[in-house]
Amino acid sequence: MNKLSDFYQDYPSFFIALAIYILLALFWNYSRRRIKSPRKYETVPNLQPLPLNYESIDYIKAFISWLFLYLKVFTVRPGLYYVGELDGNAPLLVTCNSFLTVFLLARRIADRNVRLLVIDTNGINVWCSAGEGKFSAEEIIDKARRCDLIKDARKTEMILPKLCLSGVKLSDLRKEGISPVIGPMYAADLPRYLDKGQFEDKVNDHVTFGLQSRIFTALPTAVQFLYWFAGIYILTFWTLDSFIILIAGALAFTYSIAFPFLPGKQFAVKGISMGVMASVLAIAHYMYHGFNLEIVLIWILFVFATSIFIGLSFTGNSPLSNYDKVRKETAMFLPVVVLLYLLIIPVKIFL
Repeated sequence: MNKLSDFYQDYPSFFIALAIYILLALFWNYSRRRIKSPRKYETVPNLQPLPLNYESIDYIKAFISWLFLYLKVFTVRPGLYYVGELDGNAPLLVTCNSFLTVFLLARRIADRNVRLLVIDTNGINVWCSAGEGKFSAEEIIDKARRCDLIKDARKTEMILPKLCLSGVKLSDLRKEGISPVIGPMYAADLPRYLDKGQFEDKVNDHVTFGLQSRIFTALPTAVQFLYWFAGIYILTFWTLDSFIILIAGALAFTYSIAFPFLPGKQFAVKGISMGVMASVLAIAHYMYHGFNLEIVLIWILFVFATSIFIGLSFTGNSPLSNYDKVRKETAMFLPVVVLLYLLIIPVKIFL
């Protein structure tokens, strides 16, 4: 108790910050469960398709959207757009209203005449919004009716991104006079697909998560953990070492790139594997520069907890996760993460 009392006298702000952080966490989780977010977007108030053109500022917005990929910085107003020349018989693609998704999609089909139905997914990308039920048949039908795309006399053919199928009931679309076609998995395949003229379901496309995809998510993932741990650093009134911010960002970046090469099948187990390697490097560093048991234990606990946390977070940053397995994995490993972080406190007090 004497050590605890001494620690409190030396670092009273640490306990104040811990109490504030716990209260904020409880309030945040309570708010998320109790408050239903209102509909933020209205369809473009014009039944006529609008041209989808991009200026210099939009490239900057696309870069910011990529850098802060998981914050939904910019969105596209739902409605009917077109690329190239306006043609009522042009292929009709359906996509989410994530700014980066629409921007990259429009860039791929810039030299073709294509119509684009942008539905309201609250700014979330196709795969994630389908998993959350926001990219749905109901939403497609609603926007199609508002944009006067559903005709009583004939079927309206719409090309859907394959990654939306987990949230879209095709039978509901057919009942409303929509003829859904399963498009390619990747936007890069769209030009060749559109050039064929006759659109077939791309049911055999498979998800790949190669180096290019991992590089695309690596920096945004690192940035995500940089601002998370910067927030923790501020909330603890600077009692923690500021180096935790860089360490968290570096671990997140490394995990994204090295993902397929880390031992283990579960995301959290891969995080443990990375934690082992990072801990070995930390121990070697402190053995060379002067061994201190307190510092070494704190960094090992922090590295393991953060590595597992990154692994659990990466389930939503890649297309390789399974919702049911993710829930079980989170329930199993999240308490371990919390325990490892909490163990830092007695180590700091009693060593």
